[in-house]
Amino acid sequence: MRRNTGGSNPTSGSGLADSEALSADSIFDALAHRRRRCVIYCLREYDTPMTLPDLADEVAVRERGTTIAAIPGEEVKRVYMSLYHSHIPKLANADVVAYDQERDMVALAENAAHLAPHLELLEENDPS
Repeated sequence: MRRNTGGSNPTSGSGLADSEALSADSIFDALAHRRRRCVIYCLREYDTPMTLPDLADEVAVRERGTTIAAIPGEEVKRVYMSLYHSHIPKLANADVVAYDQERDMVALAENAAHLAPHLELLEENDPS
């Protein structure tokens, strides 16, 4: 099991001590929902922090397999709301993403690297 040896990230809201490892349960919980995996795929692909609205657009596009123009605004809003209220907090709690609420920005955090081997296996089976 790997240990998280980096400094804590004040914007992540993780609550994880520096000496705590990301447990198998935390890994599987973070990756359990397709939408959370999609968030991580997007952030890895763009390799830069994204605003939550832009991230919601990208997730909606990947889920629907079409352009943002072809997706009803209400559907994108539902994606945004689920990210804001459920998926981003869960990923931030595991220190997989950092969310800066003032700037509405999401970025990969310390523990995202621990998910890489699992994501590679899952990505082959996740339609996008």
